Amino acid sequence: MAGDRSDGRVGQTLKHAVGMAAAAGTYKVVQLCWKQVTGKEAPLGPDDQQPPLGRAIAWTLLMGAAITTARMIAIRYTSKMLHGEQQAMKETAAQPLADNPAAGA
Repeated sequence: MAGDRSDGRVGQTLKHAVGMAAAAGTYKVVQLCWKQVTGKEAPLGPDDQQPPLGRAIAWTLLMGAAITTARMIAIRYTSKMLHGEQQAMKETAAQPLADNPAAGA
């Protein structure tokens, strides 16, 4: 969590947006896979009484694990890309001073 404080608002917003997109995409993919594997539609929500309890629990566990994993990977990758970009900008800005220290004075 300490690394989160160093990110700006733009970085935090971008990471949350990427996480939401990953969650939405994962939801659609898991829904399609569920239908292909089971031959039945996925439960619509917690108040859906049509599927048996076991199938509803399996769907909830699968969906929760898939979405959480996809969000984590997407946010970590975005964070890594943002920090890599910031590091590259710092190196580029410092390069002229390293070549000619007298130019910075």
